[in-house]
Amino acid sequence: MNLRLFSIAVLVSALPLVVSAESVPVSFNHGDFLSAEQITRNGETLVKVRLSKSGKSKVKKLNESSVGQSVHSEIAGVSSDLKLREPIKGDSLEMGPYSDSDAQKILTDINPPQ
Repeated sequence: MNLRLFSIAVLVSALPLVVSAESVPVSFNHGDFLSAEQITRNGETLVKVRLSKSGKSKVKKLNESSVGQSVHSEIAGVSSDLKLREPIKGDSLEMGPYSDSDAQKILTDINPPQ
């Protein structure tokens, strides 16, 4: 094998490492949300959250090419690894499905007492 072919083979073998290094999953936490509400869609319990400034900043990292990527959320002791189904637009995000008890824990943690 000559030097040119060897160089190309080395570059091609390194390509997956470069691609995976750029697709670092985003992780959401309590401070990324302003409020939350429980919704039911197709028999599943979801939590719809309104994003804070830090949450919106994280959403900017998720663009059209991030669909199908992992999004991690840990709120009120409920840890979730969710797949992004479509690009996030606006200042809200629907997460789930959750059990009713986990959804209530998340709502209690995010929503300020009244």
